[in-house]
Amino acid sequence: MKVAILETIIPSAHEVEFNRGLVLELRRQGHEPYFLVPPNFKFTDNYGVPITYLEGGSPISYRKAGLIKKLFLSATRELRRIRWFSSAVDKAQELNCDCIVIPTASPRYLRSIQHSRLRFSKLPVVVNMQLYSFERKGRLEQFRALAQKTLPYENIHITFCTHYHFIKDFKNVEYINPPFYGPSLIESKGTYDGHEPIVIGLYGIYRKDPNTLTLFKILAESEFTVPVKVIMQTVTNNERDQESCDEIVRLYKDNPRFTFFDGFLFAESWQHAIDDVDIILSPYASMQYFYAYSAMCFNALGFKKPVIISDSVNPQLLDEYKVGIKLDFKDYEETKEKVVNFINNFKNDYPQYLSEINRAAEVYSFENVVKGLLKYKAV
Repeated sequence: MKVAILETIIPSAHEVEFNRGLVLELRRQGHEPYFLVPPNFKFTDNYGVPITYLEGGSPISYRKAGLIKKLFLSATRELRRIRWFSSAVDKAQELNCDCIVIPTASPRYLRSIQHSRLRFSKLPVVVNMQLYSFERKGRLEQFRALAQKTLPYENIHITFCTHYHFIKDFKNVEYINPPFYGPSLIESKGTYDGHEPIVIGLYGIYRKDPNTLTLFKILAESEFTVPVKVIMQTVTNNERDQESCDEIVRLYKDNPRFTFFDGFLFAESWQHAIDDVDIILSPYASMQYFYAYSAMCFNALGFKKPVIISDSVNPQLLDEYKVGIKLDFKDYEETKEKVVNFINNFKNDYPQYLSEINRAAEVYSFENVVKGLLKYKAV
């Protein structure tokens, strides 16, 4: 099949990894991917895929925009998205594509589709939602209203990359299990071989979170029977998070267990960082990751790294597969005991974790993602 990948926002971090995995798997299964993007679209990675530019104007960024300007830019972006979607109909037909996939959509895309010619597409259009949660009041109702309005357009299909099935009564909404992100740009060092110290990593944009503070206190003060090293990436998005991050560095910079580094990780450097640790932390208290999958968790498991997560982070996964430990952080001493036992027994327990990770990988794979996205036929 010829697959038109319609991308209208410049991907970063997780979206880049998803698009790369999608392209690789499409090709592995014998398909031909093509990118449809707005004019002057700046790719943050080279996927080696033919690129066709849409009509409708350049992408718009909200970066550093104030409230009034952001409202204006938001309206402008909406108008341009409608034009891009209409243009995509013509471009996909010119390329003789068999379907159109929007890989990293949000509910606002459904609104744009209703005002564009994309709703009349003769090709299947798969609108794939990712990392979008419905814990905020009104979001679920908003989505249901938008999904309801797309029902008359039988070639518009909505998929969600999540294992939390929150809507079951819409025939145009289906679910795809999110994929593990394995090493695609580097040669992995392989699975844990029993070495010491055991290396634990906290990567990604740091956010102030009570669970992280508790976990670092445990890792700093506990007595382990094996040497332990903790690596933390100290990159933040705002002043509040930066103050919290600085406090952690101040508390533990002289502790020989801890190493801190300030810098962005991308592509090969991101994959090397994950490959260089043995355990990944994803301890966040936010309920966002109850509904939407944690890219950090799914990166870790793709690299065969067991996880220490909070019970808000994809609990459905650890309920079914023993790929690490899940903490509720309600009682400090109980949480500490679980962490200490997990690390002390890690060398002996790793083969079981690896077996469970491999078992889960048969379900959470790009192979299944591609099959889920390309199963639709034109109506």
